[in-house]
Parts: sequence; structure tokens; C-alpha cells
Amino acid sequence: MMASNSICPSCLTAFSHPLPEFRGIPKTDGVVYKCSRAYLRRSACPLCIQIQSLVDKTEKSHGKRLPADSDQLEVRLAHLGASWQPPLPSWADTDPRSHQREHEQLKEVDSRDENWHGLQIWLEPEVYPYGHDDRFSLAADYGTPAAIHISERPRPTDLGTTFDTVKQWIQRCNTHHMSCRAAALTSYHGPFEMPRRLLTFSISEVVPSEVRVERVTTPTCYVALSYCWGNSAEASAQKKSTRDTIAEHERRIPLQSLPQTIQDAILATRELGVGYLWVDALCIIQDDEDDRNHEIARMGIIYANAYCTLSASGATHCDEGFLARPLTEYRDCDYFQIPLRLPAISEPCLVKTSPLGGRNVWVKENGHALLYQGRELLHTRGWTFQETFLSRRLLIYSCLQPYWVCREAVWSCGDPSPVDYLQEVLLIDMFEMRNVTRLGNATIPAKQTDSEAPAGVWRWATIVQRFSSRKLTFVRDKPLAIQAIRETYMQHENVHGYALGLFSTTAHLDLLWHTTYGAPPRSEKLDEFPSWSWMSFDGGVSYPFQYTGTREGGIKRHEQFKILDWPLSDQFGRIVPGTSPLRVAGLVKEVVIPHRFWKDGYASAQDMPCFSLRVLGLQPEEWEDAEDTIGHVTFDQYRMPNSTEDFDENPPSRYKSLECLLVSVEMEDPEEVISVDGKEDAEGYKAWFGLIVGATSTGGYRRIGFCKGESSSLSYFQDASLKEYTLGC
Repeated sequence: MMASNSICPSCLTAFSHPLPEFRGIPKTDGVVYKCSRAYLRRSACPLCIQIQSLVDKTEKSHGKRLPADSDQLEVRLAHLGASWQPPLPSWADTDPRSHQREHEQLKEVDSRDENWHGLQIWLEPEVYPYGHDDRFSLAADYGTPAAIHISERPRPTDLGTTFDTVKQWIQRCNTHHMSCRAAALTSYHGPFEMPRRLLTFSISEVVPSEVRVERVTTPTCYVALSYCWGNSAEASAQKKSTRDTIAEHERRIPLQSLPQTIQDAILATRELGVGYLWVDALCIIQDDEDDRNHEIARMGIIYANAYCTLSASGATHCDEGFLARPLTEYRDCDYFQIPLRLPAISEPCLVKTSPLGGRNVWVKENGHALLYQGRELLHTRGWTFQETFLSRRLLIYSCLQPYWVCREAVWSCGDPSPVDYLQEVLLIDMFEMRNVTRLGNATIPAKQTDSEAPAGVWRWATIVQRFSSRKLTFVRDKPLAIQAIRETYMQHENVHGYALGLFSTTAHLDLLWHTTYGAPPRSEKLDEFPSWSWMSFDGGVSYPFQYTGTREGGIKRHEQFKILDWPLSDQFGRIVPGTSPLRVAGLVKEVVIPHRFWKDGYASAQDMPCFSLRVLGLQPEEWEDAEDTIGHVTFDQYRMPNSTEDFDENPPSRYKSLECLLVSVEMEDPEEVISVDGKEDAEGYKAWFGLIVGATSTGGYRRIGFCKGESSSLSYFQDASLKEYTLGC
């Protein structure tokens, strides 16, 4: 942000010598600065104002004032050094406003020894022995000598400065990023393709008075908009193209009749020098199922081929807009300038400081992060997931400031840094995955996993995990909302047989999803999807190789597990009515969960220990944990049926027995093949994974949970029977 007037001559004396590093009151003497109350009260200096505020706060808290005959204050100052922040990704290009050394400093993990991140002021501890102090954030403009030592950057205060920065980013990307230019020349599907319609407007007018929908006949440079419609009432009130209105929209649409978010998007697009904008509500005929399905099937093309995608994440609904908030509601860093003597720089550097600072927005409201304050909702919606992931260049207008994300860069106007922000909204791992692997046409070489396993399967598990945690107004839209990513993924990985989020070629991995701890379902199981698909659970799911250190390259299909029938699906992966359901076969054996592991008559769904059948004839004190503990079960529903109705009466231990289907094993050596034939114990494995299967009231079967086995328990299946299941709802 712009710095206000510099500090007064009296305050300047405090910075005439290098500041020591703050190591706690009273360990650090600090630089002593003396001033009077009378001077502070009449001074307009921003630092004097802050010191007076500190004095007032201290005396109000502790009820002690300076003696009446003394008007002199003694203030200490020191710098806060050795801060840490997430480094820029290794593939990230230099911000055009930075110099190379500054950029290299931001990419280093351990180069923070000389990084000053703040200023500490406190009152003389002998007079005020309460530990009261204030901290000031330090910020340096891009490209200045101080930027080498101070990593925080001030945010802009006006739209003109913001747009100027965005134009520098685009120019740098256009001229230096080969991956982004290559993606611009060809879509994911081969020849360059366009959406059916675009919103067009004049770029010669300062503010166009009207826009219109235009049918596209030739390749055209356009910007795509990703935004939140809002709740059902806000979405229904949004201006849309329908069969009744499309003819009128092709003639003219008054600008003022559009929601504020779309008006802001038109202004931003015009500032980029582009006269075409793709907006789903206006460019798709919303009540025409054929037109809607046609454009949804090409969603990956639409966002991949856009000049850039404008992501209006700062707007929670279509009427809110996104250009004004960073300059109003979140304008919390009024910087002023101070001269600091920094390491290895001979002359004092003018540095900006603020009592708040750009990074404190993470705890702006009651200590909660932005995503949990109801902000940045765009990154919690299911439909916007593929829009974000497949766009080759993203201009994210957050509620704080714009961010730029492309194949070779992540940039921000100021603080919070782009890595801080992307971590906050749970996108950093997705962009890392896209930009360091083949997925998405990136030309940067893929990183190897620890086991040198193909990265594709791991990436699909990550995609499912991130997508499933997002919300959809209509859960039946899950196959549609992930279709574009699935289609792109299949072009880069040797997989086929897709149905409802799983591939037949990797079914021994894809079936191993489980509900995510700490992410309760929004409506538990969804009967419109079969039980074997993660789409049947309305909440976040994960995989065992997402958090345990297990590598999917070491997970092999157990030799007895087979897919006998795989259901047919349509272009969106939805099951074709009348097709054969999923039919599987493998080794099956019962495991036991005793009644004592149920609480208040209900089951806790996460990691419930399961045991061998041997314990049924024993008292609990007779169990041998090493011998009888088989593994842990995670149920697909968070609550099981009431124990008084669902437990077998078999003294001395009431229990629930469950059928466990062995699916996969994790190998010490990925090249080894495991065989469990009942003649000898298997060796060379680390763990096993299976499905918990239960009977339905109609005589069929359904998946009810996931089981992971202890490292010593695979031999439990030596005498298991081979069984077939037809898995339905």
C-alpha cells in the first residue's frame, strides 16, 4: 500500500543506528528513544501516534501512570528477524517487478537468517514491568535493495496500480513462458476449439453501456469467468440466457442489468485489451438440455483455450462484485516509511511499516482463516474445481488482491504471498501437481515419487480427495463437474473403463477410498450412486496412500481379486440404465468388531479395530493383540445401526461380524507378486487393503466400508473362501 507521510525528526533519531534483534523483554536492550507525553499528544507522526496508543493501552490495562512530575517516556525498539515463510515453488519464474537476487531469496527454504519481518517497540521495563509491547510489520517494494532482506510486500491501493501490475504479469508470461505459449496453440483435444457463444463488448469505451451474446464462428481471443452464482435464491435471480431470452441477448444486454460480478469481469477483461468474455449463465442456454450438455462436455476446452481465466474468488455471489473489496473492506495496512540500516547495505533504506501488516488478514476475524470466514467460497465449490485446475493462466481476484497463476509462475501484488494464499485455499498441491507433471500439457519434467512409481494414480487420488471435499448444490452433478479433468487425465494416463469416479484398469486402487476423518458427511450416503463409488458419499474422501506414507506404486492387486463385470457409462461417466452392475470376486473372510467398541449404541466410523473370529470364544482378557488384531475398519457411514438391534447375541462377547473382501496388498518390493494359498505365510508385504461388504434387504450386496490390515495379519486369509459379489446400492 501507499505509505503515508514519513516519521518526524525526533523519531528519525531512533533509526540513526542499526537496530539489534529482539530476543525478548528484558533480554534485548534495544535502541532507546526518549520523548515526552506532550510531544506525542500534539504530533501527527504515525510512529508517535502508535507509541501514544501503546502507552494508553498499557496504562489502561494495568492502572499505572507515570509520576505527575515526569512527562518523559523511554521507548525501546528492535527488529524481528529470522522469519520463515513458505518458499516459492522451484518452477516459479521471477516476478517482473523483482530483481533476480530478491527472487532467489524467496525460493530458498533456509535463507531467512537476514530476513527482517517486523519491528518491536516496548516501554522501559523498569517503569512498565508488564511485558506490554507492539509489533509492526515491515514491507519493502518489489525491486528495491531492502527487498532482499524483507520478504513482505505492500498491497496496492487503487485499481489503476493493480491493473498495471496485472499487465506486467501478462507481458512477462507472453514473452518468457514457453509452456503457457504452447498450451495457447493447441487445446487438450487437438485442434484449437472455441465455445459456441461469447459475450462481446467495445474496448474503446471507458465503460461500455451494453454488451451482447455473439455466436462464435472463428477462433477469437477471449477471457473465461469462474465465479460463484450464490445460493439458490441468488442463482435463480441471476440474469441467464434461455430459449426465450437468447434472441434478445444476441441483440443487446444493458450493462447495468447484469450482476455486479459480471460487470466487474467485463471491466477487468477490457483493461486486458480483450473484447470477449465467456460467462456460463449467458453463453449457455440454461433451459436447453442439449446445449447445456454440449458445453459441459467441452468445459475443459473452454477454460484451457481462454487467453486467461478470471477467477472471482473474492465474491461470494454474483451480485457482490470483486474489484472493490480489496480497496475497502480489507484495506487494513496503512503503511508509513522508516529508514532502516539493513545488513550489507551501506546506506539506510526506506522501508514501509504498519501496525497490522499484510499477513495478519489470516486471523482478521476471531482467529479464523479466510476460508472459514465465509470468504473465498469459489474454492469450496465443486463446479469451479475443474475451471481452476484446467485453466492454463489464472488471474485470481481474491478478497485481498489479485494473484497470477500459470504454468511457470505464481505472483501476487503484495502480501499475503501467493504460496501463503494458495495453501490457505487448498490449491497449492494441485498446482504443484499440474506444473511438475505431464497432466495439463505442462512441458516441465515430472518429479519422481519415492518408489519411482507412475505418478498418474497418485494424482487421481489427489484429484478425488480435493474434489470430494467441495460442495455442489445438486449432488447429482458430481459426474458432470469432474468430467473435464477426467477426460484430460485419460489422455495422459494409460487408463480406461471409467465409471463414476473410478477406472477399471486401476480398480484395485480406486476402490480403496474411505471417508475423511474430521469431514462429516453433508447427507451421508447418496442412493442415486452405487455404494462402490466415492460419489455415493456426500463429503470428503481420501485414500490410504494419501496420508500414511504408503506409495501407490507398491500397492498391487491381490492375485485372487478380479473384476468380473464393469458397468457401462455415458460420456460423463454415469451408469447407463440397464447395464450390468459391478461384479467382483476375491478372497473373503469374516472379521469381528466387539460391542465394547460401540459408544452409546452407535459406531464411531473412523479406524475401528477389527479382530479375528478366534476371539468369539474368549474373554477380552484372553485375547492376544498381536495374533487377534486384524486391522482397522472405516465405515462409509459415520453411524452404524443401533447395537441392540444389530449385534449377534453370542456370549461371552456380543459382536458384529463383517465380511472383508481382500483387494490389494502393499509390497516391500513393488516387483514381487504376493500369493496367499494357505500353505505358507506370505512374506515381503507391508500391509493389505480390502472392502467391507454387507447384505441388503433385497438379497444383494453393497459396500459399507474400507479395511486396512496390520502388517502381520495377511496370513489370516490363508483359509479364506473365494466369493463373488454383485455390488449395487
